Amino acid sequence: MKTHKNLILLIVTILSLSIVACKKKGCTDPSASNYNSTAKKDNGTCKYDTITEPTATLQRVFYGLDTRQHFDLYLPPGHNQNTKTILMIHGGAWVLGVNDDNSVQTFNGAVIDIVSGLLDEGYACAIMKYRLACYTTVNSNLTNNPNFYMDDMKEDIDLAINKLKSDATNLGISNNYFALIGESAGANIALLYGLNSTSDTDLKTIISMFAPTLMDEVQFKTNMTNAPYNNLPIINGVYIRKKANNCSLVTNQSVNFAWTLNSLCGITLTPSTTNPSYTNPLSPAYSGNIQRNLPVFLMHGSSDNLVPSSHADSMIVRLNSIYGTVNPSTNDFTGQHKMIKYQNCGHGWSGSCNKMIIKQDVIKWMNSHF
Repeated sequence: MKTHKNLILLIVTILSLSIVACKKKGCTDPSASNYNSTAKKDNGTCKYDTITEPTATLQRVFYGLDTRQHFDLYLPPGHNQNTKTILMIHGGAWVLGVNDDNSVQTFNGAVIDIVSGLLDEGYACAIMKYRLACYTTVNSNLTNNPNFYMDDMKEDIDLAINKLKSDATNLGISNNYFALIGESAGANIALLYGLNSTSDTDLKTIISMFAPTLMDEVQFKTNMTNAPYNNLPIINGVYIRKKANNCSLVTNQSVNFAWTLNSLCGITLTPSTTNPSYTNPLSPAYSGNIQRNLPVFLMHGSSDNLVPSSHADSMIVRLNSIYGTVNPSTNDFTGQHKMIKYQNCGHGWSGSCNKMIIKQDVIKWMNSHF
């Protein structure tokens, strides 16, 4: 009986404490929609009218007269004259891209969404289109000039930065802080532009994703020749600038990646022969193309079966040999030059790739060098 009475007393005590607590606790913030004037202690239940957070704005900006000379500019909330801009250069074997009117998606959703993370850090992101090389599979149509198309591509980066500078006040961004992120062919162009002595002096750093850096390297040429998607139609909104169509953009076309390389270089390349006078001008790891000591972060997939990851090795070795720096450890993002090979990642971050780590590393590098 005594035990029974004690149990009842315990239950009554708990209920009494609960009632007292309910009377004493609640939302004590008068600005909250559920403010409780009788509450003596705030219990964290305050509710407020929903406030819509400002979102990034998007503008299309033309930097030249060609229909491909424009970029989509994503501006972070609260952007101002101190906002730094990252120019992003898509890949596509120098001849492929989306249609003139469409937006490039490889940096902001289709493959790896790094734009949102950079916007959250307060950076502006300009995803640019550029003049593509004209694809051909006919020897007589080759230009015999390795700079014929590359000069236009590098000039387009320069023009885009100049446009961002000249319109900085109206756009609400800084006019002297710019960085480049390129993927594949776009990374090749970014390195060739950025490491040249004539690149814009307000360019602060480059991130290169799986860039071809040695155009005459045997394994690279072999991979391009034997690519499993050679001679298959390119679809899903991808266009090619094709000589057979007066160098206009067409879609649903068959592409051979060995010939994308030939079209750019202006000569027919083979794995068994070398043509340095044609390939050196287009190879960022060629010492003659390294004239400016910009901070460079080389990112490559360890399982890339198109551009061998050894291209990143060759590039970091050449940078370090010229400038006497060392490749920092994996967790150190403060060095002048850095390389990371990401396990299980193929070309274009395909495969069982940990994309979250890749995005985090991009942000770490930018926050350290930009």
